[in-house]
Amino acid sequence: MTERVYRYLFEVPQEGILEAYEHFPNGFEIVETKPDGGYVIAVYSSEGKPDAPFPLIREEVVEYRDWKEYYKPIRVSERTVIVPPWEVENFAPSGGETVLVIKPGKAFGTGLHETTQLSLKLLEMEDLKGKSVLDVGCGSGILSIFAAKRGADRVVAVDIDPLAVEETKENAELNGVSQKIETLEGGADKVEGTFDVVVANLEIHIFREVLKDIVPKIGKVGIFSGLYKVDELIEFLQMLKGFGFKPTLVVEKNDWYAVRAVGNG
Repeated sequence: MTERVYRYLFEVPQEGILEAYEHFPNGFEIVETKPDGGYVIAVYSSEGKPDAPFPLIREEVVEYRDWKEYYKPIRVSERTVIVPPWEVENFAPSGGETVLVIKPGKAFGTGLHETTQLSLKLLEMEDLKGKSVLDVGCGSGILSIFAAKRGADRVVAVDIDPLAVEETKENAELNGVSQKIETLEGGADKVEGTFDVVVANLEIHIFREVLKDIVPKIGKVGIFSGLYKVDELIEFLQMLKGFGFKPTLVVEKNDWYAVRAVGNG
């Protein structure tokens, strides 16, 4: 028996995609990527129009479709692929790539967004074997699981969202690395000691508040993502300079930036 549901099409500006993830935690379909970098997304609901801060383009009645069909393997780089659990049997990895099995859920971080992809790109460049890694704002645990699979001896994943902590645990189990990842609800200030690599995929307004808690945890390398457009990048680089850190690499995708930094000392 099929269920008739509504399909709502919204227009989302490029800078609003993070907000879309927050408003539609159960997922949405990216129907179109516009020339200006914005998106047309589709949200499916059997309970009426969802509350959203975006212009509604159209609504239509459609036959029920399994939401899982919108989550397919995502190649986030030449060496890293994110695969939902129900696609594992059908996915044939090529040699040498890291496969992350991630269950889409309510926590932000399915690998679709540029900020996650840029974080992974910088992490790929690090030799993580035998290293310790702190993942601040772990979301669904993608970065923590990547670090564990790439040989890190100790990974600590922290997030202020209890849903994120729970989903990181679940995804770590799916990937067989739960014994290597310690999860903690809270921020960097709740973690003791320093780490060889600290990665933080946050937003500029959050960095303004918590960067002071993150930098003392960096033993060697800091990787920061979630910076939108040049103005936010410049502001963040000034913040880093104030803490005695200097950038060694900046990467960009669709006006989103990520930074690799080391201490001046």
